[in-house]
Order: sequence, then C-alpha cells, then structure tokens
Amino acid sequence: MTHGTNRYADSELCFPTSGQAQPGASPAPSDINQPRVAIVLLNWNGCEDTLECIRSLRRMEYRNWHAVIVDNGSSDGSVEHLRRACPEVSVLETHRNLGFAAGNNVGIRFALENGADYVFVLNNDTTVFPKTLSQLIVFAEKHPQTALMGPRIVRPSDSQREWPIRRDLDLVTLVCAFTPLRQIITRTPVVRRFFYCTNHEPAPAQFLAGSALFFRAAAFEQTGLFDESTFLDYEELIMAAKVRKAGFSAYFVPQAMIWHKGSASASGLRAKRYIENAKSEAYFLSNYLRLSPFERSIVRLIRFLTYSLRALRYRNYRKHFHEFVDALWARPSVKAG
Repeated sequence: MTHGTNRYADSELCFPTSGQAQPGASPAPSDINQPRVAIVLLNWNGCEDTLECIRSLRRMEYRNWHAVIVDNGSSDGSVEHLRRACPEVSVLETHRNLGFAAGNNVGIRFALENGADYVFVLNNDTTVFPKTLSQLIVFAEKHPQTALMGPRIVRPSDSQREWPIRRDLDLVTLVCAFTPLRQIITRTPVVRRFFYCTNHEPAPAQFLAGSALFFRAAAFEQTGLFDESTFLDYEELIMAAKVRKAGFSAYFVPQAMIWHKGSASASGLRAKRYIENAKSEAYFLSNYLRLSPFERSIVRLIRFLTYSLRALRYRNYRKHFHEFVDALWARPSVKAG
C-alpha cells in the first residue's frame, strides 16, 4: 500500500458504491447479513487526503459499509470535487467550520438516521488496511458491552505513534502522556508499558486516539454524541469518559490497523492550534476529570512553560502570546446539561 499523498484523477476514484456491488449485480447474501457500518470522514480543505482515504476503504474485505463525508466549510472546492469523483458517497455540507466534535456529529446523526449498526469516525488523512473493518466487527460482535473501539495506528515513525492509554487518567498520566515528557516515555519500553497499551492482544483503554474511533451505534442513545463544547482536541478523551459513565467499556483492538499521516488539516495552525488545545484541556479537566486546585495549577504551569519556550523560538507563538495567556487563565465553560 502506498501511503504518500498522490493526486488521483477522478476516474481512478469513481468506484461503484461504498461497499456495495457493481450496478446490475446482486449483493452477496453474506454481505447483506453483515452489520451495517457508516464511515464518517470530516473534510476541511483536504480533498486530496479524503480521496486517498476513500480509495483505501474500497480495498477492504468487509463490504457492508457506506461512506459519509462531512465537509466542514471548505474553501478549496472540495465539495464539487468529491461529488464529481465519488457520486455514490453521501456528502454533507456544514457551510462553516464547526470543529471536530460538531462536524462529526453531523455525520453520526446521518448514520443513525439511516440505520447504521456501527459508526467508524475516521480522520480523512488516514488510510485503512484491508482487514481493518473485519477485525473491528469480529471483536465488537463478541463483546456487546464494548461501545468504543480503536485500531492500532501506524505513523511514519514510532516517536509519532498514537498509543492508547491504559492507566487511569490522573495528574501523573496527564503529565507523562500529554506534555513534552511523552517523547521520553514513548521511547522507553519499560516505562511505556506502564502507561500505554503495547501488547498485541485487545485490551481495555482509558484513551483511544481520535483519528480512528469505532462506535456501537446503539450505545449513542446512552452516551450521547461528541460534546460540542470543544472545537479542537480532547474529544476522544471526553467521549471515552462518557462511554465509561454509561456503563460501557472502551477497547484497543490492535488486530485492526490504519495508517495516519497526522493532523493534516491543523498542521499549519501552530500557535492557534496550541491555544485551542489548551482551551479543550481546561474544559475536559473541569467537567470530566476533577483535579484539585493544586493539580490544576501544575497543569497550567506546564502549559505556560511549554508555550513560553516555543515563543522564544517561533514568531508565530510570540504573536499570539497574550491570547494564550487569556485562554490559559479564563474560567472554563461548564458542560451543558
């Protein structure tokens, strides 16, 4: 499988139907009897990546699926290109950038309204392996109390790898897994095993990377959809907390694998991205993970020092320094309901 960014002609990507038979052919009975999976892709000025992702989906062994692309206010002509290249895929428009949570919720609602048994929320800058969906379905069908599953995510290097977190989320886990200290932890196998799911067998997880989240559709009735109070980041942590609160479990399923290029739509945001991440972290800590005032002060201090060091090096961070300070000390919003 080629994982680089390629420019495909429209005709190369116009496969017949998402996971269905060629026009005029009868679907195999075994395909019809399989659980129906909706695959939600959020696109924001990333048409090339989205098309490459769709191409990888066509190669999957599992056949009873349908792709739903939510265009999150793109300005690069993505909607027209995607509809022309893949007319069989559902393309929904939000007309403005709603962020990760609200944008994906548009696709999830569409999937639920159309009878999906499972919903696979997938970053558009990923490609899947042929057995990915089959492996997730096999595990999910055997474990009905598992509402959220995540595959193994392969990255260009181990230092970028998105490891699922196995340890309970507390101050130690936050500092070791969500600060620059993570670079040391992930490179030290003995310590890494203490915080992350590193085995080759399915394992319960406290956190699954948001680039690939596989949901049992029926569980949404109890968990609710993504919390739309965050614009960018921490959505997967919040969703895992909601899943556990509803009495379900979250599992890492390493037999299923995807390739992730890494934050394609946000790669150019730099300081703005960091500020949004800080806002989302503050919301998560205030509403889903209650830390003591002292522990929160430590988190804020680490945030401040990290941003300040980057500001010394990068002009973009210096430009937005006051905005960052305002965000860091602002009163976090309260969860609706």
